[in-house]
Amino acid sequence: MVIYKINCIKNNTYKEFGIDAFENGLLIKSVEGITDIFDDITQLKDMCNELEIEICHLDDIIEDYLTDFRI
Repeated sequence: MVIYKINCIKNNTYKEFGIDAFENGLLIKSVEGITDIFDDITQLKDMCNELEIEICHLDDIIEDYLTDFRI
């Protein structure tokens, strides 16, 4: 099972959040800089974990979020 966690890139006072995907404790995918809105990335991460999203669908979910999908 894939577990999703939030990652963060800090640049002076600016933060961007992304998602890391872990399987059996190993990092299998990292997507940085998805959004600067912490509440959105938290809800996105929670949705991926609750629905047990397979890693092959993560890029599509992120694309939907960035284009027209709203949490």
